[in-house]
Amino acid sequence: MIDTRVAAALAEIGITHYGTVPVAELVFSESFRDLCASNQCGKYGSSWVCPPGVGPITELIRQVLRFRHGLVLQTVWPIEDMFDIEGMLAAGAKHNERFRRAADCLKPLLSEGGDVLALSAGACTVCGTCTYPSGQPCRHPEKAVASLEAYGIDVARLIASSGLAYINGTDTVSYVGLILH
Repeated sequence: MIDTRVAAALAEIGITHYGTVPVAELVFSESFRDLCASNQCGKYGSSWVCPPGVGPITELIRQVLRFRHGLVLQTVWPIEDMFDIEGMLAAGAKHNERFRRAADCLKPLLSEGGDVLALSAGACTVCGTCTYPSGQPCRHPEKAVASLEAYGIDVARLIASSGLAYINGTDTVSYVGLILH
């Protein structure tokens, strides 16, 4: 059950698709890290929150398993058709902007005096150019958001476990994020 304050905050931000998942139900697979290593997005080895900079998957899984609950946030965006790559990229950027706002807003409501961990879709875009791998620390560690895949989380199973739909209609693209608390 979603707290009414959380639901109200999400509605104000414009996130209307959400669900919950017990952390014990998350499914992890190193195969998602292998996809990261294939560098299809062009971010592998260039960000503190993408592999390999984000750290070993075993450590990331341990970080996730410290939490008990997950709030899954999904945004759904219209696109021209399934070949509208520009529309998909723009939707991904809008998703991550809304997701960051939601994570910031919800942290006090979800943390109960503890910590939260926010994971979203794709690579972090807070900075134009990341300091990784220069040896310089992340400029904005409080704003940086790693991807679900970097942590080895099976997004399709996450969506199913939370009661959300993976496909939300023709000519749409959906993105998802997870706030662990």
